[in-house]
Amino acid sequence: MKPTYDFSWMCCLVVDDNQSVSEYLAAMLVEEIGVRQAYVAHSANDALALLDQNPQIHVVLCDLYMDQVDGLEMIRLLKERQFRGYFGIISSMAAKVIHSAEQLAKIHQINLLGSIPKPISQSSVEELLSRVGGKPKDKPHSRPETPLKIYELIRGIEKHQFEVFYQPQVDIISRRVIGVEALTRLKHPRHGLIYPHRFIPAMEKTSLISDLTLFVLDHAMRDWQHWANDGVSLQVSVNISPVELNNLDFPEYVLQRLKQFSMPAEQLTLEVTESAIEADASHTLEILNRLSMHGIQLSIDDFGTGHSSIERLRKYPFDELKIDKDFMANAQRSQSERTLVESSVGLAKRLGLKVVFEGIESADLYQMSDHLGGDIIQGFYISRALRADDLLGWIDNWRASNR
Repeated sequence: MKPTYDFSWMCCLVVDDNQSVSEYLAAMLVEEIGVRQAYVAHSANDALALLDQNPQIHVVLCDLYMDQVDGLEMIRLLKERQFRGYFGIISSMAAKVIHSAEQLAKIHQINLLGSIPKPISQSSVEELLSRVGGKPKDKPHSRPETPLKIYELIRGIEKHQFEVFYQPQVDIISRRVIGVEALTRLKHPRHGLIYPHRFIPAMEKTSLISDLTLFVLDHAMRDWQHWANDGVSLQVSVNISPVELNNLDFPEYVLQRLKQFSMPAEQLTLEVTESAIEADASHTLEILNRLSMHGIQLSIDDFGTGHSSIERLRKYPFDELKIDKDFMANAQRSQSERTLVESSVGLAKRLGLKVVFEGIESADLYQMSDHLGGDIIQGFYISRALRADDLLGWIDNWRASNR
């Protein structure tokens, strides 16, 4: 059943030089979707002034094609203003133009929700806004998010405030739970549970990201051992930071931990973000090959968001390709985007790689994943990330409902 979200805490800003479109969307946001307030700006300058006057604005929905300052420049201006809210694209332009704009937002590290086509529908707007983190009804909303300070992250490491959650991965055909991806949360003493987008960028600028990577790796192996002792053997995927791709001691560290927890190397998957792989990084190639030689599975994550994607698949010993959730959402709306995903899947299959689809949040996306020929899915349609102690119970319930 599709969740119903409470948007009454949310303030939005609509930026579109077409007055009828912007006012229609603003009215929809308030009267139909139920956001607390919707501001309207017909130019980028007006939008920036409203943001300065109203720091409580959480979401900016912006048209790409506008006179004078267009949506692309608006993205850059938001970056310069250090806008910490969320950004969504509304446009009737070609899919390739929208996709390029999305890539620009990611480069500028804007919190991109995605894009919705014109003419605008209420369901598409609700789906977009739900990506802010999904505030289901009856859940309180915290104040607008701000990046954490380095001292808070250091304290998080020292005080063991980081937790590891696990998102189940399911075989598309058999619907059998075959693995989990380890995901990190920070249990902040004042702000509660905090998600990675608020701490990973800051940690990646320091050696803290390596500390976090090793913490998650150790924690995931220990949890794997507990599950195995209960008779449940799962593939465990762990994201590794770019720092580890230049650390020649990293493979030996992993192998020692595998031995310590009696975990077969084949049941560990290390996920590498495509954009983290440098074009001519000899250390990276040596490290990944050494891990692969010992049977550890390697996955290229966020595939399609970096450069020279095909060359990376050919050059490095990957076993698995993960299709980014934004690609899946766009493929559902656009035939040209779907063609790109189909091409990626076909390439992976020819290279003997498994294909994992991320961000599967609806039955429609599940069906599309099946038609596209993927192997594994994960996303809210299957389950949110779970604590280790809750996972086995969830698996039992999943098996009972999928017999």
